[in-house]
Amino acid sequence: MLEDGEAAGSCTCGELRRAARAVTLLYDNATKYSGLLSTQLGVLHLVSESDSKISDLAEELGMDRTTLTRNLSVLERQGLIKISSGKDHRTRIVTITTKGRNSLAKAVPLWNQVQRKVKQEMGENAWSELMRNLSHFMKVADQLNESK
Repeated sequence: MLEDGEAAGSCTCGELRRAARAVTLLYDNATKYSGLLSTQLGVLHLVSESDSKISDLAEELGMDRTTLTRNLSVLERQGLIKISSGKDHRTRIVTITTKGRNSLAKAVPLWNQVQRKVKQEMGENAWSELMRNLSHFMKVADQLNESK
């Protein structure tokens, strides 16, 4: 798997997955008292901005529709969102409920608190550079995926 002379820690995929797990755990621990996982918070926040088609949400979140639909079904069972048929009955529309708005209102300050701590610990410049690098990396990955 690795080329001669490369260390195991040089695998882009492996290191990004490790970082994603660590960050997810950090944000999940911060938001747990709201009853939302950090991944649910991101989806719920997006839905709160406007009623959305599942396909539009999937594109905005960078997820495939199947995974998103599975995640949305959990939020729907919890009463945080409502999924209804669109105009052509093939389209599914996602709407946040009052319970969802209340959960979001509890979670956002907790998320903001951990976000501030991360920026403070990293330093504003390092955090900004990380955000730029991640954005650039996602574009590179998208381009490489499209070229296949």
